[in-house]
Amino acid sequence: MLKVCNLSKFYELKKHWYLKKERHIIFDNINFSLNENDNLIILGKSGAGKSTLARILCFLEDPSEGEVWYENLNLHKLDKNKQRLLRKQIQYCFQDQKMALNPYKKIKNLIQDGLENFNLQKNDDLILEFFDFFSLKKQILEQKPYELSGGEATRVGLIRALVLNPKLLILDEITSALDIKTSKEILTFLYDYQQKNNISYIFITHQSDLFYKFNHKKLKL
Repeated sequence: MLKVCNLSKFYELKKHWYLKKERHIIFDNINFSLNENDNLIILGKSGAGKSTLARILCFLEDPSEGEVWYENLNLHKLDKNKQRLLRKQIQYCFQDQKMALNPYKKIKNLIQDGLENFNLQKNDDLILEFFDFFSLKKQILEQKPYELSGGEATRVGLIRALVLNPKLLILDEITSALDIKTSKEILTFLYDYQQKNNISYIFITHQSDLFYKFNHKKLKL
């Protein structure tokens, strides 16, 4: 499904106009593959390039070298319109969901906007089904992001992604700001969802011990 070949990210910097550019390497020559219903955990210290790699995988950023293939398509060679269509299949959950959500909109509208972005019909029954699955109260639909707890905001972010029925979900440090109990609850929801649906996960984390339920590969940056 997903194949990463010789992927590198670097920046060329020049300290003074009369000096040659120096190459600042974020990561170099990464290779891995991911099949349907597979899971990958990407580990590394802060600044190792984990989030940069995630942004490249969902084509929010371009690599310096190398290729990312998804379903036999070279993602970074596609035009912007084709990339946009593929974003329904490859979803990205940001580390800080409260910052990622528009603070002026109700949760119901934020979820519906995601459906409309991909020309999908509003489906209140499906949204309520996800709220029930993630043990969220219906009243949250009428609230705004700043009124949510960290765990509630993370669940809403996951629902916004999963309601699109993606094939790959990239989760960037989704447990980093949560307590252990809430983290385990959310990972249990994701595990249960994967047992019933055809989806692959890429987890970016420094807490790999929390992911013991998932059969997974590991990549250390």
